[in-house]
Amino acid sequence: MSLPYTMIFTLLMTEMIVFILLIIPLPMNWRRGVLKFLAESPFMGHIQYVMKIVFIFVFILFVDSLNRVIKVEVITENTPPVHHAQGAETSIAARRFYAQRNMYLTGFTLFLSLILNRTFFLILDLLKSEEKMEIVKKQAAQQSKEYERVLESETKLKKEVKDLSEIVASHEGAQRDFENLKKQAKQQQQEYLRLADENNVMEMKLRGTTAEVKKDI
Repeated sequence: MSLPYTMIFTLLMTEMIVFILLIIPLPMNWRRGVLKFLAESPFMGHIQYVMKIVFIFVFILFVDSLNRVIKVEVITENTPPVHHAQGAETSIAARRFYAQRNMYLTGFTLFLSLILNRTFFLILDLLKSEEKMEIVKKQAAQQSKEYERVLESETKLKKEVKDLSEIVASHEGAQRDFENLKKQAKQQQQEYLRLADENNVMEMKLRGTTAEVKKDI
């Protein structure tokens, strides 16, 4: 295997290892920390830039190997069967094998890179959604506590309003009793004045009668 394809094979093995690390059930805090580091680190940004260039090179090799496979198939179809040319058949079979091997190697590398990239961003979106869900849960818990506090305050206010209403009602009752007492006192005063007037009239009449009696005597 030539050096470029050896490097591609190493890249394929690395992608497989990274993919396995992504899908194995790690603790959520570890996974979140690693993915945040990979997504936000400037160093990883440079690595992603280099990997894009590498995958462009791999894509070129994939197109070249696919072209070689097509050429070998054309040669195989156009070559008549020769019973005594074993070396030529072996050479063609070897060329077909190497061309197909290189095509599969580069193709799987590109395909796995796409899957790895998509899986990485899906997991990252999932973690962001979980963080947002935790924030929403905390806000919901806070709102629930605030709602309970408002309900408690409302209950206290209702109780205070009820107590004040009872106090106002008792004051209104006392006010009515006071008005009744005022009316009764006024009526008693009027009655007292009337009786006093009648008493004065009776005394005056009694004095007049006494004076007439004395004159007669």
